[in-house]
Order: sequence, then C-alpha cells, then structure tokens
Amino acid sequence: MAGNITKIKRQLRSVKSTRKLTNAMLLVSTAKLQKERGRLFANNSYAGVFEELLYKALCARFEGKETNKFLTQSNVDNPLHIIFTSNSGLCGGYNMELLKFVEANVSKQDPIFAIGTYGIRWLMSHDYMVVKQIDELNDFHPATINKLIDDIMKLYQNDEISSIDIYYTDYVNTLKYEPRIYPLLPIKYDREAMDETDMLLEPSRDEVLDKLIPMYISSQIYEKFLESKISENAARRIAMDGANKNADTLISDLEIRYNQARQSAITQEMNEITSGALK
Repeated sequence: MAGNITKIKRQLRSVKSTRKLTNAMLLVSTAKLQKERGRLFANNSYAGVFEELLYKALCARFEGKETNKFLTQSNVDNPLHIIFTSNSGLCGGYNMELLKFVEANVSKQDPIFAIGTYGIRWLMSHDYMVVKQIDELNDFHPATINKLIDDIMKLYQNDEISSIDIYYTDYVNTLKYEPRIYPLLPIKYDREAMDETDMLLEPSRDEVLDKLIPMYISSQIYEKFLESKISENAARRIAMDGANKNADTLISDLEIRYNQARQSAITQEMNEITSGALK
C-alpha cells in the first residue's frame, strides 16, 4: 500500500511540474500572439502603400502588349514554392495541416524554399526538392528577406522558374487558422478592367516597375510570414490551454486516488493496531 502511495505522489509531482511548463508556454504564446498582431497591423499599412503605388504604375498608359517580365507568363514550367512552417512542435495541428495541404498541391519535382525547421525536416524526409533552407527562424530580419528576394529574382529573371507562390497559414481568429496559397509572381492583373491614366513614368514604366515590384514582393513575403507566426502562436496557445485542462483533470484524479490510498493505509494500520491490542 505504501508503495502505491509513493507512486501516486511521484506521478502527481510530475504532472504538476509539467502543468507549470505548459502554463508558462501558454503565457508566452499569448504574449507573442499579441505582439505579432501589432506587427501585422503596422506592416499592412506599409504594404498598402506599395499596393497603391503598384496599382498606379500599372495604370500608366503604354502602347502595345505587356512585356514586363514580372507581369507576363513564362514559357518554362517550373514553379517555385516558398513554404512557411514553425521551428518546433507543440503547436497542435499547425504544421501538419499545412504540410498535408502542400502534399496535395505541390509536385516533388518542384523547387522549394523551405522556411522553418519543422517543414525542412518533413519535406526532406518525403523527398521534396528543397533548394534553399532557412531554419532556426525566430524573426525575419530585413537582411534575410533581401537575400531571399535576390535569390528568387535571379531565378525568375533567368527563366529558371516560371512562377512563385507562398504556402502559409492564414490567421482567421484566435481559434481558427487555415492553410493558403498566395500567388506572388507573375503579378496578374486585368489591363482592360483598370482605369488607364495619362501619367508619365520616368525613366520608363518598365524601369519603375522593375524597382517597385521587388519591394512589393518583399512586403508580401513579410506579411505572409507574420500571418504564419500569428497562426503558429494561436495554435500553440490552443494546444497549451488544452494541455493545462488535461493536466488539471489528471491532477484532480490523482489527488482523489492519493487520498483514497492514504485513507486505506490509515484504516489498515488502525485495524492492525486494534487487532494486535485485542490479542
């Protein structure tokens, strides 16, 4: 009986220790979620400026067919995919939901830029063609983004790839996030549906677009990174909240078992003492 009590006490101590850890992770993920929301809001204002400038540049009058490489379909068939996952687990189904979405839509022959340790390991183990890895990613610094932009632009301008899209997780609300595809290049627009203006761009429309589009792409990549980070922290918050509730249930159950075992042990000792006294 004493051995059973000791075992239950050890289990109870272990669960309580784990409960402290999951509660700390819950608090951290909640704080990060609020921080990433603020960064996304600030970035949306910044990205909105580029969208407006890009729209105005696309509306500028020009003669003939569209020839800008960023706006026309390539003759090659080799799409590049940028995939955002987390660096670690303990975030519920966040990573696997996205990777199952990738598995359903991405060919194993397509080149992939994998961002996030979890996704890199999964993609490599499933024989996907990962041509660039960015792991241990806690933040997306401007230098990292600029290097990524340089790499994908060289591939695109050299006709080594036909298009670029981003696989990320779109944050809907605190309890909901969804895997999405965002087409990055070529930029698709309906020229006939746009209000053409007489605005004159110097030195030329194409040269302005060649400078503007990489900055626009950079802002979009950063936005999708922030969406993914918010979704990750929301998923981790949900997972840790569930772990806390499970731990509370288990602690309650173990405490009841411990009290019952302790009461049984006391009753048995009293019976033994009573029996001994009667003899």
